[in-house]
Amino acid sequence: MRCLCLAFLLLLCVGASARSLDVKITVVSSASQARVRVEGRRDAGTMAWSFRDSYAGAVGLAGRIENLSLSDESGAAVSIHQLAPGEFTSAKAATRFSYDMRLNPPSFVTDASHVSWLTADRGLLMPGDILPLPLADARVELVLPAGWNVSTVESKNADGTFDVADAERSVFVVGRDLRERRGHAGRMALTLATVGDWAFTDAEAADAAEEVLKIYEEVTGGVPSTRAMLALLPPPQPVAGNVWNAETRGRTVVLLSGSLPSKLAALAQLNGAITHELFHLWVPNGLALEGEYDWFYEGFTNYQALRIAMRRGQLTFPNYLDALGREFDAYRSARGGKEVSLAEASQRRWSGSTALVYHKGMLVAFLYDLALMRETDGKSSLDAVYRELFRRYGQGGARGDGNRAVVEILSGMPGMRDFVERYVVGASEIDLAARIEAFGLRVEPGGARTHVGVAASPDRPQRELLRKLGYNEGADAESRKLHEQMKKRLPQ
Repeated sequence: MRCLCLAFLLLLCVGASARSLDVKITVVSSASQARVRVEGRRDAGTMAWSFRDSYAGAVGLAGRIENLSLSDESGAAVSIHQLAPGEFTSAKAATRFSYDMRLNPPSFVTDASHVSWLTADRGLLMPGDILPLPLADARVELVLPAGWNVSTVESKNADGTFDVADAERSVFVVGRDLRERRGHAGRMALTLATVGDWAFTDAEAADAAEEVLKIYEEVTGGVPSTRAMLALLPPPQPVAGNVWNAETRGRTVVLLSGSLPSKLAALAQLNGAITHELFHLWVPNGLALEGEYDWFYEGFTNYQALRIAMRRGQLTFPNYLDALGREFDAYRSARGGKEVSLAEASQRRWSGSTALVYHKGMLVAFLYDLALMRETDGKSSLDAVYRELFRRYGQGGARGDGNRAVVEILSGMPGMRDFVERYVVGASEIDLAARIEAFGLRVEPGGARTHVGVAASPDRPQRELLRKLGYNEGADAESRKLHEQMKKRLPQ
């Protein structure tokens, strides 16, 4: 077995470059079965055949493959030997392939936005977990059941096939009664693809997404692409109304959401989800960066989404501070007995450190934003980091290491090198009370949960800084007055 595995690794070294594919995917979906039939051709022969077996926590994906057969360019059958899940070697170079793939919905609803699946009336097809690896460009023909349609950002040819420039990051939404709404957000064309009934209208969902996209174009100084799609679907299995999960792949945001009966609550949930997920069109998908820098593109994105929610009037300044208090509590719970750096937490994200990536990343973004505003007398903020990232690493150039690039830009902002060394590169524990005191904020005493508030008498520079975050002295004074009145009414 060891010799076979070594032989397979040697084959990969010789011929593992991504190849163009010409494929036909036939969808077979009913109450009794959910599968696709895949038939295709590679532009060059290979003896090493590989299929994705795990992605974003979902495992056993290659086990969905059945009836794999290979042939050479003349159509002669080529024998296959399986080395490991999803890994095969052929007796000689083959170009043509065919197989069936079971696409039952994943066991865990949290995996449903990350992998391909089908139900009797809708589904997600992601070539990254359906087609042979490694992937490059592909021409894809889809054969769908009667009455089904497809939504995608990929270019459609006159013969109905799709030219897919980056098959690894492409998504096809398929189903019966699939609706589309097309619009524009600044320089980006947006398609909303949805199915099912929601408490809000399609127009309201599209308007919310377009508003968010316009803000992010302003923040970053540009758009990552001229076309994008938001796919809003019910999950493939029943869930509570307040459950949602999402993935942004390439130029497509997949949002699977339960349905809340209240329009106000449903719109609040939609806005919270898209404010985070739509920024992934920029970070990391719009950057020529690679590697495990999840702490930035997840944790910092969480903070950026919080700031955008305030800008849109969905959150108040007290809501903002309350959210940070909750993040601090979640961070303390997630870190356990030993502090780890953000880079290390990202490396261990799918083996137990997911919460730390989000919570510590968001807290560090908050403290960084405040510190940079103070260092520059309010002339700069975290927005400047994003603009510089896109100036240097917008798609189109040579790919760089994400951790190195982000750390370099964060450290290069005025007065921020020591902060980055301690809290991004290093594993310093976050003492929230000590860190926020200089900004005119404090951790309120008492209570089981952490509550962040404005200091009793912030000085003028502190007030100016807090105003840039949405602080209102008049509203804060009224809140303090009400708080004191409530305290007097409590039994002593």
